[in-house]
This record gives sequence, structure tokens and C-alpha cells, in this order.
Amino acid sequence: MLNSKKTCVLIDDDEDDQLIFQTVLNMHFPKYQLSAFSSFEKAEKFILSESKNIHSIFVDLNMPKYNGIDCLNFLRSQTEFQYKPIIIYSTSSNPDDVNRCLKNGATAFMTKPSRVNELVEELEVYLER
Repeated sequence: MLNSKKTCVLIDDDEDDQLIFQTVLNMHFPKYQLSAFSSFEKAEKFILSESKNIHSIFVDLNMPKYNGIDCLNFLRSQTEFQYKPIIIYSTSSNPDDVNRCLKNGATAFMTKPSRVNELVEELEVYLER
């Protein structure tokens, strides 16, 4: 039987944030599976080879080497990702960061919530139940 789950990708260097995201997805969004990576370098090959199966990508803004804007610019330059949802997922709520991400092609800017139920509510906006 083929896996009918939609794939979400999370690129975030914080393992705790990855675990929380994974737990919320498993508990509240059973139609989705998560592929999580700690850096864009680790995610790039998977993203390019699985582009047709990826529903959405969540990218942390502040990461070493390649930050969220770098990832966003690369992905938007690829034909397969010109219209797919790419959401910047960050602890920052600085309006300058939000504007910079949106101007660079982010579908949305999502501030990392402090409570799990807030993450569920945020993800409901971007994922079909």
C-alpha cells in the first residue's frame, strides 16, 4: 500500500523544536508526515529529490551557515518550489524580520509559539485537516 500521507519538511537546528513539531503533527494532523533536518545542507538533497511529494516547508530563520532567507531564496529559485508553501518558523517577532521574509517570497512568517495548543492553531492555518 502506498503511503498517502502528505510530507511536511522542517528545517530547524533546535532538536527540541523538531520534537515538539513532530509530536503536534502526529497527534493532530494524521494526514501528514514530517521530515525534519537540522540544517539546509542536510535537507537539500531530500527536498530536491522529493519535491513532488512535499506539501509544505517550514524553515527556521536563525540558523548557522545558511539561514532561513538563504534557504527561501534557493527554494524559490527552483521551479518546483515557486508556488509551494514555504513558511518561516522563528522565535523572532521583529517586524523587520517578518517583512524581509515576506519580501523574499515566504508564504508566511510564523512565530514559534510558547504553548503546544498555539502551535496546533497555527498549523491549522497551513495544513488541511
